[in-house]
Amino acid sequence: MKQQIALTAAALLALAGAAMADGDDAKGLVKKMLDSSSKASFAARSTLTSNRGWSREMTMKQKRIADAMAVYIEVTAPHDVSGTRFLMKEKIEGPDEQYIYIPAVKRVIRIAEEARKQQFLGSDFYVSDLVTPDIDTFDYAFVGEETIGERKTKLVQATPKKADDEVYGKTVLAIDAVDLLPVRTQFFDKKGNLFKVLTVKSWKKEGDAWVPMEQEMVDVQGSTSSTIVVTDVQIGVDLPDSMFDKMFLLQERGS
Repeated sequence: MKQQIALTAAALLALAGAAMADGDDAKGLVKKMLDSSSKASFAARSTLTSNRGWSREMTMKQKRIADAMAVYIEVTAPHDVSGTRFLMKEKIEGPDEQYIYIPAVKRVIRIAEEARKQQFLGSDFYVSDLVTPDIDTFDYAFVGEETIGERKTKLVQATPKKADDEVYGKTVLAIDAVDLLPVRTQFFDKKGNLFKVLTVKSWKKEGDAWVPMEQEMVDVQGSTSSTIVVTDVQIGVDLPDSMFDKMFLLQERGS
């Protein structure tokens, strides 16, 4: 019996070591995926639709500004939400910044941490779904492989180190390890139940950059869905730094 216990302990230690290596490799794959994402400036037009029957037209622009990747979004239609603007700055160091301009009150408001859990323009996307989380705030592990469409993917589970600080209990990313693309993300609630599923349905390669042309977010628990379709994109455009300052959100636009 003692010999059996010793062997079992050795086996557990070996498995623990393998799990640690597996976690390191899983985090490494996520880091490679994030590092390979395009840092080029771009301008795009897109349409956000819902299976509840509404749509929003948007323009989006991205540029690296100093130590941050900055994204500016403006809603152009329909009339009741037109003029709503967002500015999101993902910083290499320090806290990220997110702002919203609400035309009805003509004010710029910094998005608080709690607001990250709110729906983006009434869709199934949350504000938090539109920004890249800090990779070091999660533990990672491989949990399988799956072919999605024509892409073979590795499944990486990301579990927050501080559950109270995050919107979801955990996520499972399906990553194409060849092109380093996030094909699908499954979001689980704090009880471990599947909550939402984000699937990138089509990609377009512009030079060295992969652009997600159609993304669908399905709320499994609420039986609703929303889709973002990019209708036009230009990579490497020259954008002024001033466009990514929060004061730009307040400026009047030409009709």
